[in-house]
Amino acid sequence: MIITVMAVPFNVLLNYGFIFGEFGLPALGGIGAGYATAVTYWLIFIFTIWTTFKVDALRHFRLFVKWAKPSLAAWKEQLSIGVPIGLSIFFESSIFAVVTLLMGMMFTTVTVAAHQIALSFTSLIFMIPLSISMALTIVVGFSVGGGKLPNAKQYGYLGVYGGIFILAIGAIFLFIFREPIAYLYTRDYDVVILAGQFFIIAIFYQISDAAQSGLQGVLRGYKDVQVPFIIAFISYWVIGMPVGYSLAAYTNLGPFGLWIGITIGLSCAALGFLIRLLVVQKRVESAIENG
Repeated sequence: MIITVMAVPFNVLLNYGFIFGEFGLPALGGIGAGYATAVTYWLIFIFTIWTTFKVDALRHFRLFVKWAKPSLAAWKEQLSIGVPIGLSIFFESSIFAVVTLLMGMMFTTVTVAAHQIALSFTSLIFMIPLSISMALTIVVGFSVGGGKLPNAKQYGYLGVYGGIFILAIGAIFLFIFREPIAYLYTRDYDVVILAGQFFIIAIFYQISDAAQSGLQGVLRGYKDVQVPFIIAFISYWVIGMPVGYSLAAYTNLGPFGLWIGITIGLSCAALGFLIRLLVVQKRVESAIENG
C-alpha cells in the first residue's frame, strides 16, 4: 500500500513531464502518459521485490531464495479457484466495455462523453466496496479455515452491509452534486446535463454492485467459486446485456436502456450470490456438526 501510494505523485510528475515536455523530458503528448505509466509500474515492481528481501514480515519466508519443488496438485488447486474468479471478473468488467462500444455505435459523441464521465466517477467510488470485498475474502477464509464459522458469518454480514451503506451515502452525495461533478470533466453544458441523468441511474446500479461485490468476496472466502462463476455469466451476459440492448435499441429509453440493463444484471447477480451464500453456509455448518 505504501509503495503504491508513494508511486501516485511520482506518476503525476512523470505524466506532466512526458506529456508537456517538462523537467528536461521530451514532449510526447498523449503517448507520454503511456511512458509515465510504464516507468511507474517498473518502479513499483522493483520496490516490491526489494521489500520481499528486506522487510521482516516477508524475509523469513526466503522467497526466491529457497525454492520449493513444483507441485502439479497445488497448481491444479490454485487454478481451480483462480480461473473461475478471473472469468467472473471478466464477465462483469467486460459488460462495461461492451456498453461503451455500443454507446459509440448507437449514439452521438455527446452521449458517449456523458457516459464516460458517469462511468469514470462511479468506478472511482466503487473502489471502496471492491476493497472491502477483497478484505472479506481474507478474513472469511481465515475464519473458515480456523473453524470459526460464527466469525465468518459476522465478517460477511458486516462487510456486505458496510459496503452497501457506504455506497448509499455516496449515492446521496452523487445525487446532490451530480452536475458539479460532471463539470470537473467538461464545460460542455449538454454533456453535463446528460451525465447528470446517467448519474441518477448509476445510484441504483451502484447499490447492486456493492452487494454483489461483497457477496462474491464472502463466497471466495469459502472457496466457493464454480457456481458464482455461472451466476455471473448468466446475470451479466444472458440477462443484463440482452435486456440493456433491447431497451436501448427498441424503446424510447435510448442510451439509458444500456445502463438499466447493467443495473438489472448486477441485481440478478447480487440475488444469485446471496442465495448461493445461504446454501454454502448451511452446507458448511452441517458438515461440521456431522463431524
